[in-house]
Amino acid sequence: MTTTTKSAFDEALLRRHENRPKRISYLGYVGVSMSLALIILLRRQRLLMAAIIALLPVTIPAATAYLSESEFADYGSQIFVHLVEQLHINVLAPLLALFFATMQVGEDVESNTLVYMQTRPTPRSAWVLGRYLAYLVVTSLLLVVSIVLTFIASTSLPGIGINPSDVMLLAHYCGVALLAVMAYGALALLLGAATRRPIVYGVLLLYGWQGLASAVPGVVDFLTIKKYTDALLPVLATQRQNFSMETELGTFQKQVFLVDGISALATLFVATALFLAYSIYCVRQREFASSRAIGN
Repeated sequence: MTTTTKSAFDEALLRRHENRPKRISYLGYVGVSMSLALIILLRRQRLLMAAIIALLPVTIPAATAYLSESEFADYGSQIFVHLVEQLHINVLAPLLALFFATMQVGEDVESNTLVYMQTRPTPRSAWVLGRYLAYLVVTSLLLVVSIVLTFIASTSLPGIGINPSDVMLLAHYCGVALLAVMAYGALALLLGAATRRPIVYGVLLLYGWQGLASAVPGVVDFLTIKKYTDALLPVLATQRQNFSMETELGTFQKQVFLVDGISALATLFVATALFLAYSIYCVRQREFASSRAIGN
């Protein structure tokens, strides 16, 4: 081979190497999956319905300020705390998880399009994590906006205002709400990946089981997400160590075993990681099961 032919051959190999598409990093795969999932979420009609539901608590302090007489009006701090703890964190956070997280994998499983989604050379873990992050962005934005608007509406009542202490209280509640969305979403994503009826199982677990575990004596409530989100709530005048339940036989009180904030925070992160890891495992198992079915 002459020198001219060799140099031309080397130049051809170099051009071919330069024209070859660059390999995307793992974070790049996660970003691609996240962007596609965001496009799908933003085009869904259920997003508008979820936004309307999330903004309903904002109307309560506004209606209270308009309808109640000044001497009988409730304090804005009491209304704000009650709405955020009972509605935003304990009701809306799991509801948004059922609205969006279950569909991230569950819809592809139900429609049998999971096999086609996985034909691209994308790591399964990156695909699942990207979809989970898309859920996290949408639901966190909805919930935080709702909490902030509820706080602003509550300032029209006495007892709360835009001052450093109340703004810190708002930031504290927003942080707990984000942690609740994170943990509930990971569990809902797992239900969508592992079961055929994730909404049904989600309602039973997030609303039925958590309410029952809070009332049953003992430490059963340690197997709920609500136990750890409640432990992160700000310390207020209301007692959190007793749970009262009225029945026909009388009023019973259940002593609640407290969890410190660091342990609660660590438990939520560990539980979220375990839920996501098992979701990735379920997606891989469904892929292999589909491949065997096609081969048969």
